[in-house]
Amino acid sequence: MSEIDSTSPQAAVNETRGVLFSLVIIPAGIIVWGILWNFGFIASIVGWGVALGAMYLYRRGTGGRLTKASAILITVITVVTLCLAFFGGIVLDGLQGFSQASGISPFALFFNSQFWSSLFGILGEPGVLGSYTPDFLFALLFGALGCFQVIRSAFREAKAVTPGVGASEATTDVDADAANGDDQEPPRP
Repeated sequence: MSEIDSTSPQAAVNETRGVLFSLVIIPAGIIVWGILWNFGFIASIVGWGVALGAMYLYRRGTGGRLTKASAILITVITVVTLCLAFFGGIVLDGLQGFSQASGISPFALFFNSQFWSSLFGILGEPGVLGSYTPDFLFALLFGALGCFQVIRSAFREAKAVTPGVGASEATTDVDADAANGDDQEPPRP
């Protein structure tokens, strides 16, 4: 089995693939958040799902273990997704309000430039964004609660990778040690 050095061009390609794969979770997280927001929920499960999905997709893209940089990337993707999802919830509120007032479908409004200029005009009014502060704080709290365990496990896995060793080498060494029973501590007298 050929091993990929972490500084080789193949490793860089794998890292890029991992990043691109993990970015797919952003629109998925926004859609799920929007569905739950529409029912009046702010759920920690979205944060958990986004973090877990980003980690899974990153691994699929790279074909290897997580590094500290990839754990940070997963954290950033999770935070960005939750912030965009919260803004998406505000847009969803605007679409529903404008749709009820105008009789135009939310789908048609979404592609209407006048809707967007009106929405941003209203959001620019004093106190409008401030009315979302309690929702934002709840979203922040529940998002952090939801993704904490997954993010922590990503950093723990990254910590287990030996510095200076490629991810595939570290995986091979860990797997070989486990197969040989070398992962156990020696007996104590």
